[in-house]
Amino acid sequence: MHTSRRKFLKDFSIAGAATFSMPFILPNSISRVKLNVLVLGGTNFLGPAIVQSLVTKGHRVTLFNRGITNPNMFPKLSKIKGDREKGLTGYRNLAKGKEIWDVVIDVWPQDPNFVQNAITILQGRAKYYVFVSSIAVYSSYEAIRLDENTARRKGDAYEEGNYNLNKALCEKAVEEAFPDRFIIVRPGAIVGDRDSGPFGRYLLNRIKNRKEILAPDSNDPVQFIDAQDIGNFIAQCIEKKVGGHFNLVGPASTMGYKDLLIQAKKTLKSEVGILWMDPKFLVEEVKLEPFMEIPFWIPVALDPEPGFYQISNKRAIDHGLVFTDYNETVKTSYLSFKEKRFIEEEGYDVVFGISEEREDAIIARWKQKNN
Repeated sequence: MHTSRRKFLKDFSIAGAATFSMPFILPNSISRVKLNVLVLGGTNFLGPAIVQSLVTKGHRVTLFNRGITNPNMFPKLSKIKGDREKGLTGYRNLAKGKEIWDVVIDVWPQDPNFVQNAITILQGRAKYYVFVSSIAVYSSYEAIRLDENTARRKGDAYEEGNYNLNKALCEKAVEEAFPDRFIIVRPGAIVGDRDSGPFGRYLLNRIKNRKEILAPDSNDPVQFIDAQDIGNFIAQCIEKKVGGHFNLVGPASTMGYKDLLIQAKKTLKSEVGILWMDPKFLVEEVKLEPFMEIPFWIPVALDPEPGFYQISNKRAIDHGLVFTDYNETVKTSYLSFKEKRFIEEEGYDVVFGISEEREDAIIARWKQKNN
């Protein structure tokens, strides 16, 4: 299980080096009335949540992207067309302008070269840089309640497929180009509207549409965050001029895997029967892989890195992070799945969960074993 999760995170076991981090007040006061914000991306999953939060608060937002993903979204906003995958030439339309941005928000990259190209174009035209990173930057999850000062992955250059290291290098590029003028957020699992991951289309779909589902009889901790909470937090930070690194994981108080399923069943008004099975039966006898084949479940007693779903969110909460009620997240996530409001990532070949046929076979085996 540990190995498969590492494989999913593209971890090459590179040692980390500690980076001392603490929140700071962004210098050179920016107006809280109406900010001029450039969002790189902004129309896929997390981007729309960030953009909507800024627009709702009355800020002036311009989008820079290819104009391919959801091109009709935000029709009233200014848009600049470009393609970051083409290197510096992809910024031609942005580079020829002279506009000064209060804030640049970089939502997407997993490649530090993309971030460095954006910095090359915008460093003299942007006051502050916001980068959406990931808890994947940490070198280890052995400790419980690890915080923003935990050691990150260490390396010098982009490595194909090494998501963890590459995100850490993206952070480093932003920190060096915008010292004391950055906000770096590190979400864990992101759910909610437009999520293409397993929360809506696998976990909630099974709860709503199957007669019976299997589940480990274990209430191990889980962590996730609604996309709109990230958007609201970023908007609040730039308005209050709060910079630094922030783990964005929820919920506000500890939630277990059983709690997650039971409450989702109640919220969706589902009649599904949840068969609570011995975790050892699932892991050792029928060889199900936690996290991958049972999404969101990591049995901490069997995991060498039990801190993965027990990361500290204290700093973000202290600086205003507020969480959407879990029931609302469930409703939004399921409706998003039902209406197919998500986009499949190109080349996304990681399959979470198991087939209905395999689940039925395991359920039959469990019932036979316990008759």
